Amino acid sequence: MSFLNQMDPDDRDMVVSLPYRVGLRVSKSDDTGGNESDEQEMQALSSILSGYAQEVFGSETVQYIISETISKRNKWPEWSGTLEKVEDDCHKAIDVLSAVVDQKEVNAFKQHLIEIGESVAMAFREQQNLGMIAKLKLFMDYKKDKKLAAQKKISVKTWDQFLNISAHERRALRSIAGALNITYI
Repeated sequence: MSFLNQMDPDDRDMVVSLPYRVGLRVSKSDDTGGNESDEQEMQALSSILSGYAQEVFGSETVQYIISETISKRNKWPEWSGTLEKVEDDCHKAIDVLSAVVDQKEVNAFKQHLIEIGESVAMAFREQQNLGMIAKLKLFMDYKKDKKLAAQKKISVKTWDQFLNISAHERRALRSIAGALNITYI
């Protein structure tokens, strides 16, 4: 945990807030589903963060960061007010972390942020009862993503997983991934 102590206090707070803020940013990107989806996604976010904080075989850096995210739960309402800066802070966090941990740990942090956002998105299926044209458009988007994933040699979600992530959530995830300099499909 000494790497966190090497950071400027504002940078440390920003890095530690990101696991929560990324999940919340994705959740708030789509307001369909109303309070029911918000509640399910917030429960998922809390569970996901707790799970990563207890992860034994994962990245030690990520475990320390997320453990501190959990321990600062009283700051979550304050952090909720800074969602418009998530992408900028993701970019900055990578620079800050790169100065104190090795690249493998930085990459693990980036991947975990995307996994947190994606898990929150998949907690509630906003896209239900679609008309035929909307389903066809969605299926074409899925096929396009599947082709791009094959070209980049990265795994692709199943159709069911794809349906659980709304277009707004997908845009938010891609925006966050872009700020982290990784590809999200």
